Amino acid sequence: MHLPTKHVSCIHFEDYDGKQVERLVFAYHLRTDQWRSLEWYGQVGSDLGRDIWGIRQDGSTVCIQCVNRRRLAYSKATQTIDRVLTGREGKPDVLRFVSGCNISARLRDKVKAYANGNGICACDVWSGAEFEERIRARCESLLKRFVSGVEFPDSPDELETFVKTPDARVGL
Repeated sequence: MHLPTKHVSCIHFEDYDGKQVERLVFAYHLRTDQWRSLEWYGQVGSDLGRDIWGIRQDGSTVCIQCVNRRRLAYSKATQTIDRVLTGREGKPDVLRFVSGCNISARLRDKVKAYANGNGICACDVWSGAEFEERIRARCESLLKRFVSGVEFPDSPDELETFVKTPDARVGL
């Protein structure tokens, strides 16, 4: 006997504003890596090209840019890379774009080539579907909280405490 097929609905990132998507990206990264520090500059605007900046336990630096638009424009990506390179922290070891939209192979390759040509050795470009699958694989409880409407705290300290709270304590 065959069971009926069940479909998992995708996240509609376009339904969320930029701050909400940045919050999800920040919470995801808090849970999935070991950090000396992870700062969410984008939460109050004027991020100087750094939505999220982190220093991993191994000392490597990561700059994460959140793109919650209908598309990632190459000109916007290169402007962002230029701003990051002239920022106070300097060149990151890893530059990551996390987008809510689909990203073509051609655009992905162009963005990576531009970053590499400017001395950034590792550049990741995640589409919305890729980001969602990473959430499902590594911290599905966060996806449940985000999609189910449980509010996230506003400050980075409160958010760090929130993401470390076991699901059983929040009634999920």
